[in-house]
Amino acid sequence: MVRIAYATILALASAVMAIPSPLTPDPAGEKNVGNGAGGQFIGGACLSSADCASTCCATLNGAGICSGVGAQFQAGKQGCGFGDGGSAPAASAPAAAPAASGTAGTGNGSGSGSGGNINTSAPGSQNVGTGNGQQFITGQCLSDADCKSGCCALATGLCAAEAVANEGQGCGFVA
Repeated sequence: MVRIAYATILALASAVMAIPSPLTPDPAGEKNVGNGAGGQFIGGACLSSADCASTCCATLNGAGICSGVGAQFQAGKQGCGFGDGGSAPAASAPAAAPAASGTAGTGNGSGSGSGGNINTSAPGSQNVGTGNGQQFITGQCLSDADCKSGCCALATGLCAAEAVANEGQGCGFVA
């Protein structure tokens, strides 16, 4: 009886492992596909990097999917630049993180935006230091209050998913 149960469990586990789990674009953001307005969320379909809030339209199975720059080669993705005519500005390193200015605490989410260096040419720079929670993941931040995820990573000064930031030093960056 024990051998049958073990064999059954092994067979079920093998069947589950054999089922592919393909990453596919989330259809909820269809209104953001192809308009170049930078409103598409990570995981949504895209026709070029201009569609994505993260500025990275990664190639996946011959189609585009918005991705964080740091995740552009994960889960079968082949890097940023889908639909960009061979140029993939988002495939380079993420925008420079705000540097500490020596005036710790000035970017405390109050919306003042003082302290730190903001790369104003980077996508999402209008959301840095506002404290209104509108910055996308991988965008610059001066505090947790800037990020939709509620996490400005200590190690980078970029918005991150809390689980990802906790693999490093966690959230709570303050410029």
